[in-house]
Amino acid sequence: ELKGVEGAISKMGKAVGIASAAYFGAKGIISGFSSIITLAGEQELAEKKLSSALGRTSQELLNQASALQQVTTFGDEATIQQQAFLASLGFTEDKIMEIIPVAMDLASATGMSLESAVRNTAKTFSGMAGELGELVPQLRELTAEEMKAGDAVKIMADLFGGQASAQTETMSGAIEQMKNAVGDAAESIGFLLT
Repeated sequence: ELKGVEGAISKMGKAVGIASAAYFGAKGIISGFSSIITLAGEQELAEKKLSSALGRTSQELLNQASALQQVTTFGDEATIQQQAFLASLGFTEDKIMEIIPVAMDLASATGMSLESAVRNTAKTFSGMAGELGELVPQLRELTAEEMKAGDAVKIMADLFGGQASAQTETMSGAIEQMKNAVGDAAESIGFLLT
């Protein structure tokens, strides 16, 4: 009788093990699908904000965001969000395409966030150096008219050019680029799932 009970317990243990593996496996798959769909949603939201701010979809700006992701550590959705911010301020596509890489280099060189770099760079077009006047002494020499004409962006491009792409040559930069690539793959799968 004990052998029979022992056999039943053994079979029950195996069944519980299989059920547990199936449950936790399914839970992992569901969690994975959920995070993939979330990534796709974030990408879609960023693109929607950009098209709303511009009044249309700009393939050029989306292409710029994608291209910059390949050579920097900044994800394309973060770039698109900042493009949308600039578009909401009334900047033209050409100005946005000029500002974004400079802001990325500024962020990489100074350690500030991309959002802060974009906002501070945008302020220069209103004739104010603001926080950047403390970081970049050369900006204090510009007149308000020169800043409004975009000379501050040219100075920052000369000073910080290449900083964002140089970061990809580090181990942490390479890891960040890998995360961005995995995120893009997940976004594509998420779009298919939704």
